[in-house]
Amino acid sequence: MSNMPAKAEARMRILQVLHSHGYGGAESHAFTLMQALQEAGHNTCFAGPRDSWLTKQCLAAGLACEHLGMHGLFDPVSFWRLRRLIRRWQPDVVHAHLVRAAHYTGLATPVPGPATVCTAHATNVHKHMQRCRHIVAVSEAVRANLLQHGHAAGRVTVVYNGIPAPETTGDRAALRRELGIAPDSWAMVNVGRFIRDKGQDQLVQALHHCPAEREELQLYLIGDPATGFGQEVRTLAQADARIHFPGYRADVARLLPAFDAYLLGSRREALGLSLVEAAAAGLPAVAMAVGGVPEVVKDGVSGYLVPAGDTAAMAGRILALQADPQQARTLGAAACRHYQARFTREAMLQGILAVYRQARLKP
Repeated sequence: MSNMPAKAEARMRILQVLHSHGYGGAESHAFTLMQALQEAGHNTCFAGPRDSWLTKQCLAAGLACEHLGMHGLFDPVSFWRLRRLIRRWQPDVVHAHLVRAAHYTGLATPVPGPATVCTAHATNVHKHMQRCRHIVAVSEAVRANLLQHGHAAGRVTVVYNGIPAPETTGDRAALRRELGIAPDSWAMVNVGRFIRDKGQDQLVQALHHCPAEREELQLYLIGDPATGFGQEVRTLAQADARIHFPGYRADVARLLPAFDAYLLGSRREALGLSLVEAAAAGLPAVAMAVGGVPEVVKDGVSGYLVPAGDTAAMAGRILALQADPQQARTLGAAACRHYQARFTREAMLQGILAVYRQARLKP
C-alpha cells in the first residue's frame, strides 16, 4: 500500500449570491459556509446588497464583496453587473441562496460557463431554480417539496445546515446572573425574528396554558420585537410576568447554556437552525412538528414534538420536562450527539463541496 499522502482537492473560485437586508437562517448559513470554504483553501466572493448584514459580516471577516442590489426580479442593472462580475472574476461555481439570487444567477450566468448551484432554504420555494444545474435542499422536507413541483430527483441533494461547535460551555451560574435568571427558575428560550411564521405568539399561549402559580417557569424570547408582529406578541404577553424580551443578541451561542430548554412554535420551518444551535448547547427542545423540524428533534429521544398549532400539548410537554430533570438531561445529551452526527460545520462543508464537484461535471 502506498504511503503517499492523498492529493489535495483543487482550489476552487466560488461566488456566493444572496439578496437580503436582514438576518436569519439563510444569512447565517451563507456566512458560515463562506468562512468554511475560505479556511479550506478555496477563494470566495460574496455578491449582495452593500448595506446588508451579510456584507458587513463578510467585510469584517476579510472576505471579498461586490455590490449587487437585485431590486425586484427585473433589475437590468443588477443583471448586467452580475454577468460582468462572473466574466471578470471567473468563478468555478456560482452558488445562489434564496429565490431572488437564484433567478439572477440563472439568467446572468453564461452558457457555457461556471457551474450554478442554488440552495432552497424554505419548504414553499420552488420557482426560479430551474436554470441552476443543481439544487441544495436544507432538509428532506424541502427536497420533498421540490420533487413535488417537478424538479428531477437527480438534481436535488439534501445538505443540512451546519454550525461550528460551541467554543465553550460557559459559566452557567454567571450567564444566568447576566440575564437576570433566578437560581430556582426553569428558563426556556426561543431565538428568532419576530414574524408570524416563527410563531412566538404560540409560545406565549403555551405558557398561558401552564398554571399561573408556576412562577418558576420563565420564557425568554430573544430577537428584535420592533415589528408589527413583535408588538402583537408583546401585547399578548404583557399580563404574564414570566415572559421576557431581551432583544436582539449577537452572542446567542454563548448564552444558550444558561437555559434549561428550547421552545419552537414555528408555523413553517425548513430546518430550524436555532434548534441546531440549541442541540449543540445540549438543550432539550419542545417543538411544533412542521417542515424539517422532525429531522432535528427526534421525538422522545432528543426532545419532544407536538402537533402544529397545539399550544395545549406544548404546555403539557413543558410541564412534564420540567418535572423530570433526569429526563431533561438525557434528552439534552442526545440532542448534542445528534448535532455532532449530522449538523457540524465540517459535515456541511463536505456535503456542499460534493455538490460543487457534481455540478461541475454536468454539461
